Amino acid sequence: MNKRAVGYELVVFVTQWGLILIGFGILTKLVAPLNLLDTTLSLGRIFDAGMKGLIALILSVAWLFIWDRQVRRYFQRRPRQ
Repeated sequence: MNKRAVGYELVVFVTQWGLILIGFGILTKLVAPLNLLDTTLSLGRIFDAGMKGLIALILSVAWLFIWDRQVRRYFQRRPRQ
């Protein structure tokens, strides 16, 4: 492999892990402590957990979109003429 390809793969790898760590930080520091709904009701806890799961799903979709863009840019480059 050439140095450029290895360098690009390293950038993609570091970016992906950085996004994962930022996402886990957002989930643990901001989302998990929130009380989105009244948790004194039995259904309130279920809906609260569902809302937090939805936020985690949105973060996952955003990460996958960014990862997909990185991979497409790398593998679908047009050859230089």
